[in-house]
Amino acid sequence: MVEIIQRQPSLEIAPLEIAPLGISETPPSAGRDLGLDFIKGILIVLVVFGHSIQWIVHARTEAYWSDGLFKAIYLFHMPAFIAISGYLAARKIDATTRFSEFLFRRTLPLLLAMAVWAGVLAWPNLSRAVVGLETHVLSDVWKDFRGSYWFLWAVVVGSAGAFAATRFAAYERAALLIVAALLLAPLPDYPLAAIRYTASFYLVAYLAGRAGVTIRSIRPSIAGAMAAVAALGWMFWTRDTYIYNNGLAYWRAGVAGQVTLMLPVAVTATLAFSRAAIALHDRIAQSAAARILIAIGGMTLEIYLAQTVVFRAASLPPDFEAGYLDAAAATAIIVAGIAGVVALSRRLPGGGLLWGRLPALRLPALPFRARND
Repeated sequence: MVEIIQRQPSLEIAPLEIAPLGISETPPSAGRDLGLDFIKGILIVLVVFGHSIQWIVHARTEAYWSDGLFKAIYLFHMPAFIAISGYLAARKIDATTRFSEFLFRRTLPLLLAMAVWAGVLAWPNLSRAVVGLETHVLSDVWKDFRGSYWFLWAVVVGSAGAFAATRFAAYERAALLIVAALLLAPLPDYPLAAIRYTASFYLVAYLAGRAGVTIRSIRPSIAGAMAAVAALGWMFWTRDTYIYNNGLAYWRAGVAGQVTLMLPVAVTATLAFSRAAIALHDRIAQSAAARILIAIGGMTLEIYLAQTVVFRAASLPPDFEAGYLDAAAATAIIVAGIAGVVALSRRLPGGGLLWGRLPALRLPALPFRARND
């Protein structure tokens, strides 16, 4: 028997968002540790400030490699950033996660956001094309898609590794094998070297989150010892110690020592910073500064995507003398400006596409549906 049943006049398909990757998430839920958003807020500010030192303080030179403050930031900021992402993913990727959910709700939206902003980065070539000059728009878009947003590729690789590991009963061993494969893979070229290095931090933090380990469980005395190790490593940190320059090519003469220095210093600096940052949050949690950093921590994906365009444009104006205060001022302006753009995009129809969020689709529906009993 076929029964005709009245139904709602429309069908709504919810928008796809990039919430689960831990880079940029929706407003925190009641059970969420705001200390993690606080840490993310500090880290994205450090990302922008580090780029300000590179592009403003040391404009058109490579003196930033030996800049003490630049070194202090780059010891840990990207490993710590992706470690927080992996730690947050521990609650969202497990054996029950379906491949379709992982692909369509976690990975493709992130790739869409990267593609959109890689296209934005190609605007100089687009302007050349308008006046009939020779351009290489497609190759430039592809270059930026795979290179300028290498950190997001590391998130994709790390989350894919976590998903693959959870297909096995002994997922911890599987994840550790993936970490070993990433670190040992003979892929020294940029951005693959940076991706495999950083994705390893994602997976280790993912395992820590699955095991229930918390940042607050790190004893202050241990965190202090780690900070001392990181400070000692900072003293010996050179241009060749950066992952961007050594490529994690441990098999090459002279590089093994740099890799041996880089890995433990990055780990200890990441843990020491994270413990100090969570302690700071617990002390000033009710302050305006904490609330601002938590809000910034909720839009880290947007800031990371857009700041790349800002610093690409920063190479266009003529040189000028600038110092750390100028870099700090530029950082504040860039973060506030991007936050304004994010707020505006949320009010515009389809504005979420900038950040990889597909709008809700409202499909017309028949006034009834058939049910076969």
